[in-house]
Amino acid sequence: MLKKTILGMLLFAFVGVNAQRANNFMSDGGMVIFTKEKEPDTFTGSPYYEKDFIVGVINDDKGRSLDVLMRYNALEDVVVIKPLENKNEEFMLPKLKTITYNFGDYTYFIDNLKTNNGNIEAYFAEFYKGKKSLFLGQPTVEVTPPQKAKTGYDKDKPADIDVEMVYYLSVDGEMLKETRLKEKDLEDFFKSREMKKYFDDNKIKTEKDVVKMLKYYDTLNG
Repeated sequence: MLKKTILGMLLFAFVGVNAQRANNFMSDGGMVIFTKEKEPDTFTGSPYYEKDFIVGVINDDKGRSLDVLMRYNALEDVVVIKPLENKNEEFMLPKLKTITYNFGDYTYFIDNLKTNNGNIEAYFAEFYKGKKSLFLGQPTVEVTPPQKAKTGYDKDKPADIDVEMVYYLSVDGEMLKETRLKEKDLEDFFKSREMKKYFDDNKIKTEKDVVKMLKYYDTLNG
């Protein structure tokens, strides 16, 4: 369970940033935290998309940045930081459009985007943004409610939490559309012979495979 909720960017004081820099980060408005759902008292699985805390970079729209341990809680829809590696204190960050969280292979940002599933306001993970394409993910959570034992021989089952990434792709300025990371699904986004050959010659199973494919598409004329 998260120990504290902080509003504003006071968290920077916990990681050795001077007071002036902390005050600069606090200059943004809209510091209200919206949560999807609270963690059950007991559960199996994990509400986090990342298996553990990752050293990432927090950036704001004024060019300031900070390296810190962090991961995304998909159940409560917040980024959580761990200011000190050897302590168990965790802090939820405010949901601001002016702040992004770079995890290396992807960057979390919050926005309201138009997709084939309707308008979605949430944290998205940006895997790639090129000249002709945009590849995003949205961590989604499924909670199985706790179940009481049906007989004296059974045991109560706690709630179960499962987090998976739902992927969206936009090509040539088209609307973001949900997709699976499979060649037969991704082929439908492209019409050129070069891309048909690419799919014939390459397997796509991971986010990195998709990024590699989109970078290749950016090199094509037209």
